Parts: sequence; C-alpha cells; structure tokens
Amino acid sequence: MPRNLIELRHLRCFVGIARERTITRAAEALHISQPALSRTLQELEEELGQPLINRRKPLTLTPKGELLLKRTTDLLEFFEHICTEVSAAEEELNGTITIAAGESPAVDFLASCFFKLQQRHPKISFSIVSGNEDTVADALASGLCDFGVFIGSPKSLEYERLQLPHFDTWGLIVPCDHPLAAKNAVTAADFAGLELILSNQAWRNNEFTGWLGRVRDKVKITGSYNLPYNGYVFAKNRGCPMLALKDLVQINAGDKMCFIPLSPELKVDTTLVWQSAVYSSPLSQAFLNMVKDNLPRQEL
Repeated sequence: MPRNLIELRHLRCFVGIARERTITRAAEALHISQPALSRTLQELEEELGQPLINRRKPLTLTPKGELLLKRTTDLLEFFEHICTEVSAAEEELNGTITIAAGESPAVDFLASCFFKLQQRHPKISFSIVSGNEDTVADALASGLCDFGVFIGSPKSLEYERLQLPHFDTWGLIVPCDHPLAAKNAVTAADFAGLELILSNQAWRNNEFTGWLGRVRDKVKITGSYNLPYNGYVFAKNRGCPMLALKDLVQINAGDKMCFIPLSPELKVDTTLVWQSAVYSSPLSQAFLNMVKDNLPRQEL
C-alpha cells in the first residue's frame, strides 16, 4: 500500500484500539467488525514497517505505537477543528478558539473578549493549553493553537503580535515569619545568599540579570518551576522564598506565606501572538478583532 494511501480510517482505528486496549471493545466503539478492524491495523503496520501493538493480553503499544498515538491524536483533533470551521454557514461562526498561554492575569482580558464574542456566536467554544514559553512556541509551530500568549516579548520574528493591556509584576513570596516578611519591598541586596525557588524560564532568559546585578551569582537556587502552582507547593512546604509573578498563585491565610514586591519594581509585558504565514479562519479573525476593539487606544 503506497504511503500516500494511508487514510483517516487507519488512524482512527489505531486510536480506537489504543484507547480500548482490546480489539473487541474497539470494534464495538467504532461500529465495525473485528476482522475489519484487525485488517485495518495490519495495513497500517505494513505500510509503516513497524509493529504498533503488542498483541499479548492486555494489548499494549510499542514505543513506535506510543509515538504514533501522540501525533495522531493531535492530527485528528486538528482535522476536526478544520471540518467544523469549513462546514459552518458563512454568516455563522462555529468552532473552537485554541489559545496556548503562559499563566498570567492577562488571560482574564482574553476571557472577557471571548465571552463577548460568544454572546454574538453561541456555538463557539474555547480550549486553553497552559504551559511555559516552549509549550506555547511548540503549539504555535505545529498549528495546534490559534493564538499564543507570551509573558514578555516572543523571540521569533515570524509572529504577528499585539501587546495586551496588562503588565505582570515580579515579587518574592516568603513565609510570614521570614526576616524579609517585615519589609515593604525587597531589593537586590536582600537576595545575597538567599535560598530561592524561581522560574526556570525567567532565569534562563536572564529576566533578572539587570535587576539583580552583581548579586545574581550570590543567589542560592534551591529549585525551579515550570508553572507556579507546584513551585508554590514546594516553597510552602520547605518554607523557602520563591520568586513569582503577582497574583499567579492564591495565597491562603492558613498558608502563612506573603507576597512582597521588588524595589525597584520589575514588570514584564504580556503579548498575544499568532502565525503570520498561516491562514486565519473567520473565527480567529473575529476573535482578534474583538481583542483589538477592547484594547485601550494606546495599545493598538
């Protein structure tokens, strides 16, 4: 079977088997006979030249099967997304806006814009993919999201971009009985010799280099985090200071932790981006227009 004859039915059957872990249940779920399902799987394996399923019970995926499942799941979701948009009536918006975003209060603005659009077009929905800069960039590059939100300016010049009306502010979360907790603000000098949990992305991108100055090399890094909530759990458990953006984690009274701003203030902007070379669907364009309409004039 020539490779260009691999059909969606091959991929859907493979995903069905991977999810159900038995040919019998997969055939029932896909509404086809067991022999037909087994034959379809065999065709796919012969074409790819790789076994995808370990056939001893219970069925398990081979390493190549695991890889194919991940890629195929993304592909089928993308295909369904396209079909929904194309099949919608010309005057009616339908489908899903997918946004890959670093965690930031700026997402609140985008949520407000989405629900204003949804009031006009009730059939639309949203999907949020949370992650750091690498996750957002990968989702944009693979076409698995319509928009990305970067904390700070994106590095790639391939993106169209729009600065959002929100600045994230860095500060230090410390135990309430920590010596720094009594201060109204912390300075770079306070970081000398300080054990610290911080954002690996921000540290890697040298976001603190200018602010810390010579003290940067005197910081004792206890650990790092990708997304802040889990980092906060470790900080609270260890009683260790944590560099974090304001309002990204909910600090409860029982946590006995507090947020202290930096002095001088260290802010970072948030940017909405999308692929300039990729076709913009009517839904994506409508969402972008809604965002622009709700921006303060100086942001346009």
